[in-house]
Amino acid sequence: MLEYLLIFAVGILVGGINGMAGGASVISYPVLLATGMSPVSAAITNALGVTPANFFALIAVRHKIRAYFIEYRKLIAISIIGSTAGAILLLSVPPGIFEKMVPFLLLFASLSFLIKAKPDRGARHELVEKIGIAASGLYCGYFGPGQGVMVIAVLARDIRRDPRTLNVAKNLIVGWTSAVSNIIYIFSGRAEWSFVLALILGASIGGVFGGRWAAHMPAVVYRALILTVGFGASAWLFKKYYLG
Repeated sequence: MLEYLLIFAVGILVGGINGMAGGASVISYPVLLATGMSPVSAAITNALGVTPANFFALIAVRHKIRAYFIEYRKLIAISIIGSTAGAILLLSVPPGIFEKMVPFLLLFASLSFLIKAKPDRGARHELVEKIGIAASGLYCGYFGPGQGVMVIAVLARDIRRDPRTLNVAKNLIVGWTSAVSNIIYIFSGRAEWSFVLALILGASIGGVFGGRWAAHMPAVVYRALILTVGFGASAWLFKKYYLG
């Protein structure tokens, strides 16, 4: 019972941060691993549990969703294609190989918070943006934590987008991308549904408030929290899978 309450509480935290900025599933993934779940099951359970946060975060701007969707529909489609390929790849790779990759993936997800977007409106901007979104989609389907930060880093290169626009666009792209790859995960038989439900409840609550508070959260706070947890979890996993 305590495990589920912990996952629920973590879900609220993750949902709130994902609604405001993204990348907080770096926190929930190692918590799921700590329950004794396999790396693949933890990745799938994490993805299924935190996805609703992105959609609930959009409640605050629900009257503008149609316009945003029309503007970003091409990038959403590109990301979905990448995510589908990533999900299939995750379920095809032997668990032992994935276990060895997890510490590096989590470290990469944590390091993504150090990415500084450089505004760019050059002739190749649109192509670079599509490639970046496709790559983030592939990463989402294969592992997931940190995708929101990657999407924002790609979109922020367009200097016409303000922080509020970036956050809404990120929630739309990540939400739809995750929802489609989640369909594949549902039929994989590797999700721990009791933990999924606890995460969904927590992340949904956190997502609603996160979407409303997106413009008010100090970036340094969530960056410090996620970097601390991400690097700490990466170190723990390197010790677990490489040092025994």
